[in-house]
Amino acid sequence: MDDFDRNLLPPKKFQIMNYSENNFKAIGRNHLDYFVKELGLKPTDNVLEIGSGNGRIASSLTSYLESGSYIGVDIMKPFIKWCQEAYSNYDRFSFKHINIYNKFYNKFAYKKSRNFKFPFDDSKFDFIYLTSVFTHMHSEDVDNYLSEIHRMLKPGGIAFITYFLINEETKKFMEEGKSTRKFRKYTENSYTDTPKNPESAIAFDEEFIESLYSKNNMKIDKVSLGKWRFPKMHKSLSHNQDRIVAVKI
Repeated sequence: MDDFDRNLLPPKKFQIMNYSENNFKAIGRNHLDYFVKELGLKPTDNVLEIGSGNGRIASSLTSYLESGSYIGVDIMKPFIKWCQEAYSNYDRFSFKHINIYNKFYNKFAYKKSRNFKFPFDDSKFDFIYLTSVFTHMHSEDVDNYLSEIHRMLKPGGIAFITYFLINEETKKFMEEGKSTRKFRKYTENSYTDTPKNPESAIAFDEEFIESLYSKNNMKIDKVSLGKWRFPKMHKSLSHNQDRIVAVKI
C-alpha cells in the first residue's frame, strides 16, 4: 500500500532536476531503506539533515520516526519556507533556514561556511546526513562542518555524507573518458569541472577527506564509491555519488 503523503510532494518550481512523483518517492524510500537496514537508524532517533532541499528524503522519514525527531536545514530560503508549510501537521518535523553564502546556490548571503556554527546543542543528534552538499563546498568549509557534525552528534552517533572522491583509479577512469565528470585540479586538495563557477561541483582527494575525519574525531566505518566514476562498470550500484559513513568517537 502506498502511504506517501502527497501534500509533501513539492510543486514544480521546487522540484530538483524535474524528478517525477515516482522518482521523488523512490529517492526518499531508497535512502530510508539504506539508513535503516545498513546504518541502523531507529524510530526513536533524533535526526538532522543538512541540505534538506525540497524534503525528498524527509518525506520518507515521516512514517518511520515514531518517537524520534527530524530537523532539516538549508541555505535556500524558498525551499525551507515551502517545507515549513507542507510539514506543518508533523509535530516532530521542523525546518530552519541558515543564510550561508554559496556562489552557486546563495550568492547574496554574507556568512561563510568555514566559520559557521549551527544553532543546535552539543550531542543533540543520533544521526546526521548530508547528500550532495560537500560536492558544492570548499576544503575549509568541509573541515568546519565536520567539526560541527562531531559536536552535534551524540557519542556513537552516525554521520552519512556524499562526495565526489578522487583517487588514482578515479583519475584513470576520467582520463580514459569513462566517468560522467571531468574534474581538474582546483586547489591543493580539491577539483572542479566548472572553473568559472567551481561550487557547482567540487571533488576532493580521498586521502585528504579521510584526514579531515581523523582530525575531527570521526571514525570512518565504510566508504562506498559511486557509479559516476565508471557507470558501465558499476551498473548494479544505486548511488551516483561516493558515500562515507562515520561514527563519532
